[in-house]
Amino acid sequence: MYINILVGIIVIVLVVWIVRDFLASLKSPARIMKDELEQRRERQEQVAANIERLRETGSKKMRPVLRALKEMNEALPEEKRFTLENNHDTVAIIFEKSYVEITYRLTQFSLQGDAQDFSDDIQSHQSFVIERKDAEGHVIASREAVTEEETIRLVAREIAAVVEP
Repeated sequence: MYINILVGIIVIVLVVWIVRDFLASLKSPARIMKDELEQRRERQEQVAANIERLRETGSKKMRPVLRALKEMNEALPEEKRFTLENNHDTVAIIFEKSYVEITYRLTQFSLQGDAQDFSDDIQSHQSFVIERKDAEGHVIASREAVTEEETIRLVAREIAAVVEP
């Protein structure tokens, strides 16, 4: 009977020692550092992916506006036509003494969210900023639109204000 108690105590001590050693190996500093670096890399990749989504979205949202601007420019008489500069999420309409700048902005978006979170942010927080500036870059007029159609309408007004003062 005493032998069974002694063997039981030895078995319990061995089990505790093995479990303690196993738990210590799971929480080694090297393992913790490796896990932390992996998590940090994944977060940075997610941020980079969302920034790339932002660029692609800006470019995609500006395509209809750019197409409309080209049509508007062709509709103007030759002497009143303007020059277009496209920077994917910003388009500049350049006249002799002033220019109009259209910028796509996403006022709020999650850097760490997934693609679904990003598309929800686009629907809720997107805007187009239309600014008419003089030759030195001072803002003469600034307007904001939510949709591409509204943006095209506001840009047409700004072009008309410059072409026919």
